[in-house]
Amino acid sequence: MTTSTLALPASEARLLLRDRFAPCPPVAEQRRLLLFSDDEKFWQNLLTAACEAGRDLVRKRAAADVPRTLRLFKPAAVLLDLDSPAQAAWDAADSLLQDANSPPLLLLTSRSDQVDFKTAIQAGSLIDKSECPAKLLEIASLTLESPDPDHRQRNAMQKVVILWLRPCNWSAQVIPLRRFWGINE
Repeated sequence: MTTSTLALPASEARLLLRDRFAPCPPVAEQRRLLLFSDDEKFWQNLLTAACEAGRDLVRKRAAADVPRTLRLFKPAAVLLDLDSPAQAAWDAADSLLQDANSPPLLLLTSRSDQVDFKTAIQAGSLIDKSECPAKLLEIASLTLESPDPDHRQRNAMQKVVILWLRPCNWSAQVIPLRRFWGINE
C-alpha cells in the first residue's frame, strides 16, 4: 500500500494557517440549539428559519436517553416538544428541570386552545409551537442572554407547570361487582 502526499501551493497553505489561527466566532454564533420533536412539519419550518438566521439547530426525534444526548451535542438550550404521543417528552422535561447543570429548557406545545395550557403560555412557561419559527428562535436567544437568576426562576415555574399539566397515566381501575351487598337493588 502506498500513500502519496500532495503539496499545497503557498497561497493555499497560508489560507489554511490563517483560518486555523483565526479568532473564534462570537459566542452567540457558537450556541447550538437541540430540538426534541417528532413533528416533521414543525422541524422543517424551524430548520429553515435557523438556516436563515445562521443558527445551529440539531434535532432528535425521541426524547429518550436525554443525558447522553446532552453530553454528545452540548447544546446551549433545549427545545422540547410536549405534543408527542409518548410520555417520554414529559419525563425528559422533568429530568432536565431537576438537574441544575442542564441547559435552559424551552417547552413547546400546540395546545393553546386548552385553558391550562393557554395560561401557561401567557405566563411564559410554555411556548406556542404555532408561533412564527423566527420568533421561536428569538425567544431562545433571549433565554440564552438572560442572567442565571432568571434561569432558576424559569426552571422553578416550569417544574410547577410540568407537574400540573402532565397527562395522567392511570390505568382504569376495575371495580368488582358487589351485588351481594344489596346496594341499588
